[in-house]
Amino acid sequence: MKVRSGHIKFEKGVEYKDFIPIFSEMYIKFLEDTDQVPDEEEVVNMMIKENLIDLERNKKPEGYNRQGRMRMIFPIQEDSEDMEMYIYGHYHSAKSLEVARVTESMSRFLQSKGFENDVDWDKMLIHKYKK
Repeated sequence: MKVRSGHIKFEKGVEYKDFIPIFSEMYIKFLEDTDQVPDEEEVVNMMIKENLIDLERNKKPEGYNRQGRMRMIFPIQEDSEDMEMYIYGHYHSAKSLEVARVTESMSRFLQSKGFENDVDWDKMLIHKYKK
């Protein structure tokens, strides 16, 4: 499957604050699955803490939007839209098979934690304009 982004869409009613109990584990899983774990454990703890502060306020977290092969993003949601997150492969570094593998792995992890979801592919506006 050739993809640039994998979109994990949650069932209606999921809010940012619902991720608080699993966020640390989810974040570390993403870093491990993408082989992007920083050398310094303090860096990981700081990034998780920053995201948890947003989640506790029921606000959109940053996710993992740093330099690297892959990113885990929570896009800005309109009030009427259902919650989603996406895995994005940086154009020059991530292979499309890796994006699909990580997205499916994260989807299964989230389902195992009680977050029912559907996966969709390449739904970013940038992909529509490139086609």
